[in-house]
Amino acid sequence: MTQTCLWFAMLLAAAPPPAPAGQTPAPPATAVIRGHVIAGDTGQPLRNAQVHLTQMEAPSGGTLLSRENRTVNTDAEGRYELKDLPGGRYQLSAAKGAYVQVSWGEQPGAMPKPLDLHAGETLEHLDFTLPRGGVITGRVVDEFGEPLTGVTISAMRIQTTGGSRQLINAGGAGTNDEGAFRLFGLRPGQYAVQAVWRRVALGDPTSPDRTGYPVTFFPGTTNEAEAQRFTVAAGQTIGDLAMAMSPIKTARIDGTVVDADGKPMGSVFLQVLQSSGNANSMNGQSVRPDGTFTFTNVTPGEYTFRTEVTTAQQAVAMMKVTVGSDDIKDLRLVALPLATVSGRILIDPSTPLPSVAFSLMAMLESPSMPGGTQPARISDDLSFELSAMPGRNRLVALNLPPGWTIRSARVSNAEVMDDGFEARPGEPIAGVEVELTNKVTAVSGLVTNARGEPAKEYTLLMFPADARLWKPSSRYLRTATPDQDGRFRVSGVVPSDYYVIALEKLQTGQWRDPEFLERIRSKASTFKVVEGETKTLDLKIASAP
Repeated sequence: MTQTCLWFAMLLAAAPPPAPAGQTPAPPATAVIRGHVIAGDTGQPLRNAQVHLTQMEAPSGGTLLSRENRTVNTDAEGRYELKDLPGGRYQLSAAKGAYVQVSWGEQPGAMPKPLDLHAGETLEHLDFTLPRGGVITGRVVDEFGEPLTGVTISAMRIQTTGGSRQLINAGGAGTNDEGAFRLFGLRPGQYAVQAVWRRVALGDPTSPDRTGYPVTFFPGTTNEAEAQRFTVAAGQTIGDLAMAMSPIKTARIDGTVVDADGKPMGSVFLQVLQSSGNANSMNGQSVRPDGTFTFTNVTPGEYTFRTEVTTAQQAVAMMKVTVGSDDIKDLRLVALPLATVSGRILIDPSTPLPSVAFSLMAMLESPSMPGGTQPARISDDLSFELSAMPGRNRLVALNLPPGWTIRSARVSNAEVMDDGFEARPGEPIAGVEVELTNKVTAVSGLVTNARGEPAKEYTLLMFPADARLWKPSSRYLRTATPDQDGRFRVSGVVPSDYYVIALEKLQTGQWRDPEFLERIRSKASTFKVVEGETKTLDLKIASAP
């Protein structure tokens, strides 16, 4: 027997026997994650802490809707176990009541750190130490010193973006029968305390009591800029705050909702949206059968009135209203038909699209008037027809097949992926082309420190070379954190020219600030990525200015 024949015979002998006909192949090996959750203040195990696992990317052959999404509770020894997991990239976090939620491998408040899990792998000692959250307690009274019940008290986290201070709602609670409140589980940081009295309702229009209370910040000011700041440390309690709310005259609003022909629209739901402290609050009621509505106890401020769009009612009435101390009578809201957007999905004929039920929807871009219409399913011939609210919209794809993304979207041959498109009431927008591609672009690499060692704690920031694209909702702005080996990976990158930098620390929301991007531009590296490319980068860690 020749040497070649001997080698071939050895291969046959070493190969596993083929599975009998009709036998189901063995399922892929699954992975296991184990660890503990302990209290940062005592070092003791935390019983019944919740450990949450989310798969970051769609599994092979599945969609985003089929990602792993699990929550388990720790036992009396603070132990948890997640088993029967497919390989993939995950986010892992732990939380419990009065403690600050922590993402695996990161400090509280930092971006989640990805966890790469391989098929059949068992990862032990993925432990969490939860710091006890800060606490703010106090009491709210009226002008007579009597307790105010049912007032919503919020801890407003102070964040500076673009040189201006913003208040971000970090959680709240209502006052009890004694006007007392307790805000707990607060992350370390600076806060202001906001009190919101809400009684926008049908009410009794004949009631002589027409007083209410405006949005108030501790120690008792209606001016957000004059709100007192509190620096809250982990486990610190700031207690016994006393806040008095001063009454003001409220308004009554009477109006009617009619359709485009002037006929009353009854039984539709009317939403009332008010923004305060960068947080939106929503109230609403069903319009009477004759199309009329009444809101009482409306405090002064800027409001948006909008009817709810339903499958049966493809029209919307929207109006911004400034409310003072005087009543508003005969407010007339006219519901106009939605715009109709129709077109086709385009793909490369040589690359068939997997048979997955996905959909498109139009989303309003206005932050002061958010919302969208119902998603529209894509037909078998890849055509679609959807509705869009009047205003500037952008197209959003839901449940795309794994590995596919939108390459471009064109309305009247103009690209609208970045700037959106304007929809007018009842306007037909035809011939829209949404081009999909499975040539997904990815960027990965390693970041090292000054000693040349892999860095394990950093935030990678990618931003486009074209400063016109430095918008808060830009699809070109991307961030990533390292996995347990210190490597980063960003998938679905839009082909373009970019700046990239790995920062030791990055404040929440800072990467969306054009002024911050301008300051770090000179420290960043540049690179270009083309469609379908997998770019590998080696970077040095940098400090943010």
